[in-house]
Amino acid sequence: MSDCLTRRSAAVCLLLAFALHPSVTPLAETTLRVGITSFSTSRGNPFNTTSGLPPLYTYAAFFEGLTRVDNDAQPVPMLAERWESEDETSWLFYLRPGAQFSNGEPVDATAVAATYAIMQTDLGKTYPVTRELAGIIAVEAVDDTTVRIRTSAPDALLPHKIAALKIVPPRYWADMGADEFAAAPIGSGPFMITESAPARMKLVRSPTAWRQPLVDALEFTAAAEPVARVQGVLSGQLHIGAQLGPDEISLVEAAGHKMVIGFDPSMQVLAFITEKKSPLQDIRVRRALNYAVNRDAIALGLLGGYAKMATQTTPSFAFGWNPDIEPWPYDPARAKAMLIEAGYPDGFSFSAEILLGSASFAPQVYQQVAVDLARVGVTLSLRQIPATQYARGVYQGDWSGEAIGIDYGVNPSLDALTPMVRHSCLWIKPWFCDPSVPPLIAQAEAAFDLEERRKLTQEVMAHQLSLAPAILLYETARFDAVSSKIQGYEIAIGHISYDKISFVD
Repeated sequence: MSDCLTRRSAAVCLLLAFALHPSVTPLAETTLRVGITSFSTSRGNPFNTTSGLPPLYTYAAFFEGLTRVDNDAQPVPMLAERWESEDETSWLFYLRPGAQFSNGEPVDATAVAATYAIMQTDLGKTYPVTRELAGIIAVEAVDDTTVRIRTSAPDALLPHKIAALKIVPPRYWADMGADEFAAAPIGSGPFMITESAPARMKLVRSPTAWRQPLVDALEFTAAAEPVARVQGVLSGQLHIGAQLGPDEISLVEAAGHKMVIGFDPSMQVLAFITEKKSPLQDIRVRRALNYAVNRDAIALGLLGGYAKMATQTTPSFAFGWNPDIEPWPYDPARAKAMLIEAGYPDGFSFSAEILLGSASFAPQVYQQVAVDLARVGVTLSLRQIPATQYARGVYQGDWSGEAIGIDYGVNPSLDALTPMVRHSCLWIKPWFCDPSVPPLIAQAEAAFDLEERRKLTQEVMAHQLSLAPAILLYETARFDAVSSKIQGYEIAIGHISYDKISFVD
């Protein structure tokens, strides 16, 4: 089994695992086929990307954290069965006994500590997840199944935040290195990868997983165009077509399938790049553009009433959402007056970059924003860019326009402060930086009492909104087409329970 811990192929490891785990009974051969928009630009490195889409669809199949956060913004057990605070800056997490990675390495306290140590290397310090967990200063193995996590300041939401840390097998990571691990990742989830190509990934059931799936195999296919994902389900080539829109509901249902609708842990915006010289550096202009957009028409028209209108820079189910904030009103006359006051009586032009292969309705939403802005004399040019180029913008600041179609994603913690790292001066390559924001974030994060933390976070939301960092749009909804042959598929916030999906008898 020692070769399995290092470089031996996943297929050979699988056969050895079955031999070593005779209690696992092979199921009838079944392959669940899922169509997604794209694969993560980081492939299988769970630290080098945030936890939203598209990694959500693939990572949930083979990676696990100590916890995950449910739809009620409560942390629930995963690799950790329970946890408790020793004091305001120290927590104990008690691991699930006997859990293993798919290569046979134990998921023990040493593995958790070693995973954290990866993020403390020179390379690891550049990872987005490292920044999200910056408040952690130490992860220690107390015994085989107990981990102590220390923080630099009180953090009442640590059990929420730690969900971002996906645990990896330390010996395999050390042997492979970051790049090779990303090409052939191993985790403790219900499936293990056997084949990975640019547009396709094949996985088989991991017999060592503590969450045993109900199907033997899983296959992901990347198809950027929504029509390809819809037709895949209608033709039987796919069982699940992800990230569609309300326009496809009738088509899918008419064919006898179903559209599963849920909410993603984010809200969508057209974010302003204020680190570049442009009219958008003027707060009066940014506020005017918000008055110019008819969000009701977007939410009720383009999104069919399935998505909520955003009132602030966090979705309404996040911890710290402020219920006292009213929706930004639609007032084009006021928008025009503010533009005149700011010195732009004839308007101006700017451009925005939008991710190619996002939800099928996203381009229509941004086009509607452009139509609304045109009514007050502002010309918005939209350009769709591939995921690789988009990632360069997010992580390297390589944007060609003055705005970005992006989200305020609260996955996996459902903490309203989570996306504030990216959308503030705290980000390594900030696009919006107002020095008044980070001290308020720090003050909220330091409150160990949950209600005080909630109140201070709500104040951050109100202050951030007053700065008009973006055109607020909608809380992100997800529309996934599911074949009539499939049962057990649900949209949970920030998680997909692949172990609960099965074929209809």
